[in-house]
Amino acid sequence: MVLIFDFDGTIADTFNLYIDVMRKIYHEYDFKYIDDEDIELCRAMTSKEIIQYLGISPLQIPIIANRIRGDFTQRMVEQKIFTGIDTVLESLKQEGHKLFILSSNSEENINIFLNLNNITQFDGVFSKSSIFGKSGIIKKIINKNKFIADDVYYIGDETRDIEAAKKIKIKSIAVSWGYNNRNTLINKKPDHLIDNPQQLISLFSAEKSKKIGHP
Repeated sequence: MVLIFDFDGTIADTFNLYIDVMRKIYHEYDFKYIDDEDIELCRAMTSKEIIQYLGISPLQIPIIANRIRGDFTQRMVEQKIFTGIDTVLESLKQEGHKLFILSSNSEENINIFLNLNNITQFDGVFSKSSIFGKSGIIKKIINKNKFIADDVYYIGDETRDIEAAKKIKIKSIAVSWGYNNRNTLINKKPDHLIDNPQQLISLFSAEKSKKIGHP
């Protein structure tokens, strides 16, 4: 199997950092301050809905995204890996799965985090500068490596991750421990939804059995 992971909210617990950065820069870009009562509201929104809610202009999106990545760089050493992800990645790698990361965070930030946490299981790290449009990069990964689309899964914590997978007809696995809340993810109808990293091991054991014809 080919397992492509999102990074923020899936592997790295960066949600609080994201809120901190947005609160720091809101006045520079003239968008709405995220109050405490806004946080759960935002967890129930898609990325596009959040942008509209905060009053961010579409022209500002790449500028703000670049600014966020820059602020993240300064604080990646503080960020924690979600409990159990490291051992799950090792188990998946030992099972023979190909592992990749695709994120709108920068490759520099991701590699800082992976090195600090001694995460060496990934076969490649891909950064997509836009917060939208991950499907095109996934397609390139599939085509370049001659992967079979039916063997590819995209694992992420946001509705846009599910949408990206659906767009190119690969399977989506939504994780409930990240940015979007569980009900919002369910509403987007991912192929699978999991509540802890260990469920990935049993899920892929079952998928592997199905592919080789075991009952």
